[in-house]
Amino acid sequence: MYKTSGQLKQEAKDSLRGRWKDAVILNLVPSLLQILSVFLMGLIIAGIIFFVSMFTASSSFESFDSQKGIERTNIEQLFDEDFFDEGVTEWNSGYNNSNFNTSLQVGPPSFVTPIMNLVISLLMVGISFTFLDVVRKREDQSMEFKDAFRIFNGVDFIPIFLINILTYVFTFLWTLLLVIPGIVKRYSYSQSYFIYKDLATHKDVRTMGATSFISESKELMKGHKARLFWLDVSFIGWYILGSIPFGIGLLWVNPYVQTTKAAFYDDLSKGKFLLAEEVDEEEEWTSF
Repeated sequence: MYKTSGQLKQEAKDSLRGRWKDAVILNLVPSLLQILSVFLMGLIIAGIIFFVSMFTASSSFESFDSQKGIERTNIEQLFDEDFFDEGVTEWNSGYNNSNFNTSLQVGPPSFVTPIMNLVISLLMVGISFTFLDVVRKREDQSMEFKDAFRIFNGVDFIPIFLINILTYVFTFLWTLLLVIPGIVKRYSYSQSYFIYKDLATHKDVRTMGATSFISESKELMKGHKARLFWLDVSFIGWYILGSIPFGIGLLWVNPYVQTTKAAFYDDLSKGKFLLAEEVDEEEEWTSF
C-alpha cells in the first residue's frame, strides 16, 4: 500500500519541522537562480508590452496622419526637400535594422538560459539527495549549505551529468512525436537520480551505464506515473504564490516540494535498491 499525496506532504513537513532555516539555506543557490529567472522573465514581458504599445501608437499616428492629410509645416519647407527625405530615409533604415532590433533583446544571451538550467538541475539533484537522507534519518541527518554541491566531486558528477543529458535527449525525442509521450517519459525517467544514489551505496556504479538507472526508473514507475503527476499538480498553487512577490516565496516552496518528492521515492522503492547488498551477500553464502 502506497501513501497518498497528503500523507507524503505531511511526511515532508514532519521531516523539516524545526529545520526550515537549514532547508532554505541548503536550497539557497538554485532558489536565487530561479528568482533571477522570474525577474528576467518579468523584464522580457515588460519589454514586449512596451514595444507592442509603441508600435500600436506609431501605427495609430500614421493612420491619423494619412486620413487628415496634414500638410508639412513652413519650417520643414526651409530644408531642401531631397536632403530632408534622404536623411529621414537613412535614419529610419539604420534605426530599424540595428538599434530597434538590438533594443528588443531584453533577455539574457541565448546561451545563458540552457547553462543556468543545467546548473540548477545539477544542484537540485544534490539537494534532493540530502532531503532523501533527511526523510530517512530525520534529525540525525545534517543539512548544510555545502551539501548542495555534493555531486560536484570526482565520483558522482560524470554519472549524474550523463543521466541528466540522456533523460533530456530521450524526453526531447519523444516530444518530437507528440507532447503527451514526452511528458509521460519524463515521469518514467524521474527516479533515475535517486536509484543511482541508493545503488552507489553498495555497488561500483562506475561500471554501470547511465541508461541502467534510466531503465530501472522506467520499471519502478510503471503504474505510478499518474501519482507523481497529480502530486506535481497539487503544488501549482504553491508555485504561483511563491512567484508573486518576485519569487521570494520559492525559498520555502522548493524545500517543501523536494522533500515531498524524496518521500515519494522512499515510499515507492520500499528500500528495494538499498537491499541489493544484503541479497547479494545471502546468495554468496548459500550458493556452495
